[in-house]
Amino acid sequence: MKEKQKETKRRSPFLSSLNAPCIELSGNRELLIEGSKGVLEYSTDSVRINTGGMIVNVSGRELNLRCISDSALIIDGFIMSLSFTV
Repeated sequence: MKEKQKETKRRSPFLSSLNAPCIELSGNRELLIEGSKGVLEYSTDSVRINTGGMIVNVSGRELNLRCISDSALIIDGFIMSLSFTV
């Protein structure tokens, strides 16, 4: 039986040198942030994530932290805006 190989995402050397987070938005319903350092604020209307070099601000309705690990998290709900504070 063949063993499945895991896909690895390649980050650009420029982004890696900035220590920038990798952010993937699926429509306006799901957001994946890799490179998270912690959740600063969480409510059903707003989530603020520390990524080290910046703060990622997510606004919307019925926001939910669906999955969280040491360095990544998934937010789902109705995402209305995404902004960054440097």
